[in-house]
Amino acid sequence: FFSSRRRHTRLQGDWSSDVCSSDLIEENSSYVETKSHLNLEIIGLSAKNKNKERSFDIKKYKWVETPIDLLNINDAKPDILIELIGYEKGISYDLVKSALNQKIHVVTGNKAMLAMHGQELFNIAEKNKVSLLFEAAVAGGIPIIKTIKNNIFLNKVKKISGILNGTTNYILTTMEYQNKSFNDVLEDAKQKGFTSDHESKLDIGGYDAAHKLTLLSSIAFGGEIDFNLNEIEGIQNITIEDINFAKQLGYRIKLISETCVIDNKIYSSTKPKLISLDKPLANANNALNAINIETDQLQNLYLEGEGAGGLPTASSILSDIFEIASNSEFRSIGYKTGQLIEYQKFDSSNIESKFYLRIRVIDQSGVLSKITSYLNEYNISVEKILQIPDSKENNIPILITTHKIKMSELLNSVKKIGELEFVDENISIIPIE
Repeated sequence: FFSSRRRHTRLQGDWSSDVCSSDLIEENSSYVETKSHLNLEIIGLSAKNKNKERSFDIKKYKWVETPIDLLNINDAKPDILIELIGYEKGISYDLVKSALNQKIHVVTGNKAMLAMHGQELFNIAEKNKVSLLFEAAVAGGIPIIKTIKNNIFLNKVKKISGILNGTTNYILTTMEYQNKSFNDVLEDAKQKGFTSDHESKLDIGGYDAAHKLTLLSSIAFGGEIDFNLNEIEGIQNITIEDINFAKQLGYRIKLISETCVIDNKIYSSTKPKLISLDKPLANANNALNAINIETDQLQNLYLEGEGAGGLPTASSILSDIFEIASNSEFRSIGYKTGQLIEYQKFDSSNIESKFYLRIRVIDQSGVLSKITSYLNEYNISVEKILQIPDSKENNIPILITTHKIKMSELLNSVKKIGELEFVDENISIIPIE
């Protein structure tokens, strides 16, 4: 944890990565002071494991075993608390809430906490005239929060879409390039430190990206922070077969988060989608994050960069410290909290989209005609249909891409097809961007 004072800034923090802001402040203190006229002083640190190997010497600083003690060291309050504990509730929530109530600025990377309790915490920050900043909580080192909150705040945002989770992007990329199964690559990602047993449930389930999307949606559209507005589907059912077939059709599968306002309601969705190979999002690979913003003044603002890791996180944290030191009016999310709109959730079943279907069937005559008859019955227009021989199996995959259709109408047809005796496994349905 950091604490900081304007001009002479006292910082206090808890670290979750090996290379972090403390290290950068040590290395770049004179550079930071020359550029910003800020003297950053770290007055206290805390973490779960004091003995963990770190890239900086913790003996230089006051160490406290209980994080809440960071709010009062040697009878002095920090100016800024930096929280990188994570977790939606518990010590991180208690610590941040207590700091704000004591009129201490907070910089956090905790998207889960803000997505679930941000409305309350931002209210407390506003009441006490302090900042609760969170650039590190969304897309790592990409300055997406400041871009929306400051640079294009007077643009009317139409839509935000992108890749907000580096772990899932790494998994999907590795599956494609190494032709490995989902489970094999997930274990590889854990061994390389991209995720853990606990984090992987949030990552591959789409919840981590949805936490971030909740914050982006609020800043973009001035809405109350409401995680329940999200529709969420993870990548756990994506197979190497789907990835390879999608590429044959000219697409790549990505976990896409998108938000927009339709009929004065919020549509926020995180789910796998097929992205055309000629689009930038399709070519943001490995652990990169990428975000596309459409506004009334900008047809396409595209940002891409490192979405996680110590250095990108530290970069975002330092930018928040500078913002706190440079401003006298603190609007953490760009709006007064009392002006935020209580949006309702848009019924996504009314959205039209193209879809990819993979239907694995027993190889026998009449199968294709039966499937197409059900599609015709529900007025589903087929764009492309491929029947791919598979000499290793006694069944074959049929690939179908549709023209635009409502999901509700497609599901009625798919349900009928799935009940046919020759359909050998669950039908894969993935929207096409």
